[in-house]
Amino acid sequence: MTNPNDPQQPNFGAYQYPSGNPEQASGQPPAYGSTPGYGSGPVSGSTWAMAETPNRVAPWALGVGILALLMGVSIVLTAFAFIPGIIGLILGVIAIVRGRSLSGPARRTGMSVAGLVMSIIGILLSVVFWVLMSMLVTESGIGDCVTLTDPGAQQQCIEDALNEWSGGAN
Repeated sequence: MTNPNDPQQPNFGAYQYPSGNPEQASGQPPAYGSTPGYGSGPVSGSTWAMAETPNRVAPWALGVGILALLMGVSIVLTAFAFIPGIIGLILGVIAIVRGRSLSGPARRTGMSVAGLVMSIIGILLSVVFWVLMSMLVTESGIGDCVTLTDPGAQQQCIEDALNEWSGGAN
């Protein structure tokens, strides 16, 4: 039977370091934090890298930008798409500025820019809607019908103005 403490006997259970590294070939274990492939640890003088918290404003900018865009392309809510559009625009700018202090995927620059672009598109669609509506009211003569106090006369005036405007456009 062999004695495990006998220095003459080979230690078959010990880890054999690969050849090529003279420090490890001498039989000494590697220093803490200097294992190849794992970076350096506190022994070598560097500090452990802290995981950066991701940009938390970027998903909000993206979500509000999507809402502004959906409202902008809807028939009923186009007039009010500028409200989430302005909020998304502000959040997008904040997310881009906050992302500058971060590095790597924690910046979430794509989310920030996409939210910013969709918010701008939502604002533009809302502005185009209001410009077209104001042109419709002024060119068709519907604006003159607002001064009437009788609801029946007002309704008739609006119908006549729209019939005249649509008949003149053809």
